Amino acid sequence: MLMMRARSDRRIQAAIFDLDGTLTDTVSVWQHLHEKFGTWEVGRRTAEMYHDGLIDYAQWARLDAQCWKGLPLSRVLLSLDGIRYTPGAREAIEQLRNHEVRTGIVSAGLSILADKAKVDLNVDLSVSNELEVRNGVLTGEVIVRVGPGNKTGVIEEAAWLLGAEMQETVVIGDNAFDIPEGAGLRIAYKPTTLQTRAAADVIIEENDIRAVVDHILR
Repeated sequence: MLMMRARSDRRIQAAIFDLDGTLTDTVSVWQHLHEKFGTWEVGRRTAEMYHDGLIDYAQWARLDAQCWKGLPLSRVLLSLDGIRYTPGAREAIEQLRNHEVRTGIVSAGLSILADKAKVDLNVDLSVSNELEVRNGVLTGEVIVRVGPGNKTGVIEEAAWLLGAEMQETVVIGDNAFDIPEGAGLRIAYKPTTLQTRAAADVIIEENDIRAVVDHILR
C-alpha cells in the first residue's frame, strides 16, 4: 500500500466501487461474454477500433451488443456463473455498512452483472449499461449509461443519490476514470496503468479488497 497525498478531513459518507477488475475477478464482462459465446474475434476488432479512436464508447458498446442478438437472457445470465467476486468483497461492504457508509457500484460494464453484484454484496446502488431484452431475448441493442468519458459525472450523481458530497465520497477502482479528482479519497485497487497510480491517494496491491476499509474509516 502507498499513500500518495493527504485525504480530505471530512468523514466518508459513501463508497463508490468500480466492478470489473475491482469487485470481480473479470477484467471486462463484455470480453467475458464474447469468450463465452464465441464472438471474441469480432470483440477484439471493435476494441481496437475504439482504442484507435475510430468509434466512440457508445458505438463500441452497440457493436458488441449486436454480436449477441437473439440469445436468450437466461443463457446469458448462466454464463456469469464463472465470474467470482474479489476476495473480501462481501466483508468489505458489510464493514462499511456497519459504519454507516453507504455503497454504490458505477460500472462501464453491464447491468446483468452489476445488478447481480448489488444484490449478492448488499450494495445500496448500481449504475451501468443495459442490454435490451424483449420477450426474454437480447435484441442486439444496448442502453449506454456509463463510459470512460462520462463516468465522473455518473459517480457524482451516484454520490448525491447516496446522500453524500464528493468530498465525503471514496472512489475505488483499477483505472484512472474510476477515481475522479473531486472525490474525498481515491483508492487505486490493483491499478492497471501508471496514470491510475498517479491519480490515486492510496494504492492497494493486495488480493483482498478488505484492505480498503481501514483507509476509508480512519
